[in-house]
Amino acid sequence: MKNFKIEKDQELEDLLAKCKKKGLKFGLALGGGSARGLAHVGVIQVLEAYGIPIDMIAGTSIGSVIGSLYASGASIEQLEKAALSMKRSKSLSLLDLALPHSGFIKGDRAEKILKTIALKNKTFDDLNIPFATVATIIENGTEVVINQGKVIDAVRASISIPGIFRPVKYRNYYLVDGGLVNPVPVDVTRNMGADIIIAVSLAKIKSRTITINMNNNTDNIKKVKDKPKDSKITLKSIIHQKIAEVKLSFKAPGIFEIITQTIDIMESKIIERSLEGTDIVIVPFGLKDIHDFDFDKAEELIKGGITATLIKIPEIKAVIKAKLKQKKNI
Repeated sequence: MKNFKIEKDQELEDLLAKCKKKGLKFGLALGGGSARGLAHVGVIQVLEAYGIPIDMIAGTSIGSVIGSLYASGASIEQLEKAALSMKRSKSLSLLDLALPHSGFIKGDRAEKILKTIALKNKTFDDLNIPFATVATIIENGTEVVINQGKVIDAVRASISIPGIFRPVKYRNYYLVDGGLVNPVPVDVTRNMGADIIIAVSLAKIKSRTITINMNNNTDNIKKVKDKPKDSKITLKSIIHQKIAEVKLSFKAPGIFEIITQTIDIMESKIIERSLEGTDIVIVPFGLKDIHDFDFDKAEELIKGGITATLIKIPEIKAVIKAKLKQKKNI
């Protein structure tokens, strides 16, 4: 589905050659966002087309899925084919339901698919591109960066949406979705040694506050100005301020929708902090109306990633120039 054309960009090629000579490394930070993460495929497609190197990758949740597969050697054609195949099958059939003790979904089927594509028995040492993923210790909310051991185990932990997927036991801890603590792992990419960081954010919710007159029906809602960035944020305030958004976002919401929407809401509160220190932020087009299990919308998501990245090429060149100048002055 390579539905875009690029013209030869001699300026970019010269800049990339200088980066290579100076030893500047490019890092890719891929954010979480369930089905919206298929847009990552379009982003990588454009970076490849322009010859922009991906020297290291850090991923959260679905970002860890796409990132690990690409780092393992899966081609962009393989990733695209796997994504588009979900359009022909029912994406929910990939989910193996379990008795809801710690999660509704075992995750065995998703794990089997990832193994089939590229991850079977692979460790982090086997990867073609350095890769790390992020998960959360459910007992205390600690962020865990995983870059050793079996890749599939790390990815399986990073995608474990609390309440939906069963947590993954890692040593003496139970791990869940890394998006709870680090939705776009820019800092992880930097710690891996990246000089130029390209981050892909899949946030679809803009953090804002609403007030509700409880004496009237839910249609009588007055929007107010956003809170200042430095406002104190607590889990209690998030629930109280945003519960109306959850109700309005879906008609007769199901349990999966409520859980995933709640996580999206909380992530929207920390997304700006997560993106601190990045050089280029890419937000794929068309995310607003995509729900977490809309894997059958792969084609439009990939296109959204392609379009958003093409627009960012001038900015990428400007960042490279600034980094080269900085390197020269050191």
